[in-house]
Amino acid sequence: MTRIAVINGEAGWEALLPNCDVVRHRIQTCRWAVRGGRLFIFDRDEGGPVDGVLWRVGAIRPEPHHQTALEAIALAGTPCVNRAAVLIRSADRLAMLRACREAGLRMLPFDVFSDTDLFGRSTDLGFGFPFVLKVGNLHGGFGKVLVRDADIWPELRDLAFAANTYATIEPYVPHSRDVRCLLIGERLWAMERRGEGFRANVDTRKARIIDVPEELGAATRRLATSLGAELMAIDALETEKGFVVLESNETPGLTGFPESARESVADLLLKALNTQKVTPAPSNEGR
Repeated sequence: MTRIAVINGEAGWEALLPNCDVVRHRIQTCRWAVRGGRLFIFDRDEGGPVDGVLWRVGAIRPEPHHQTALEAIALAGTPCVNRAAVLIRSADRLAMLRACREAGLRMLPFDVFSDTDLFGRSTDLGFGFPFVLKVGNLHGGFGKVLVRDADIWPELRDLAFAANTYATIEPYVPHSRDVRCLLIGERLWAMERRGEGFRANVDTRKARIIDVPEELGAATRRLATSLGAELMAIDALETEKGFVVLESNETPGLTGFPESARESVADLLLKALNTQKVTPAPSNEGR
């Protein structure tokens, strides 16, 4: 029986992956091996070979062993959703921003500082208030703060200094709505979100499915094509001049989207497994 490992993420995938032995592992505790060209996962002294991976590692602090796991998946050639190569390239937030820019997405301007100790070199780096400070390679709204005025900046600057990591600064722009556009295979969905504060994905108090804005749908497809991704979400703000993209997410959360979205994710993995099974072995002719 085909063995599929679900790494972190939501419950209930077993029903969407029929005729498969679905095992669940946490990225925080499992270990990986490639033996004889096949992928193995071990978790608390138990484990074994797997034929496919559903990677649902979401808004947690990325650690070096996460990339090691993805490299092992890629080396074994094990079908994975999203593709391991896509997840590797987009694991770092700066790499994600670069991919969005290279795909030609309309983005907010932002400054990058390789270390937050740079903020202590000067009391005035020329920032216009308000702006959004994003510290480190964190997801899910963590490490992000709205700096409303010059009075609060010295305290937040000192707090950022203690993080000892990179940071970005981008202007805060007035907007009418925050929208996530989700692509799974060829299907698109869009969700409008509102949060308690400036971060719509944190303490979300209102979310509704909307018609996919043409501009956002095209941008999501363009980025997915550029990366070779099968699963992609972009978060954008609608301003007076149109949508501006904040970031992309190659392991997007599916809460609030129709159940058909989860079914489509499972179908991507099943399709990849079936494709691998019918791929002919390389010929030795001419060697």
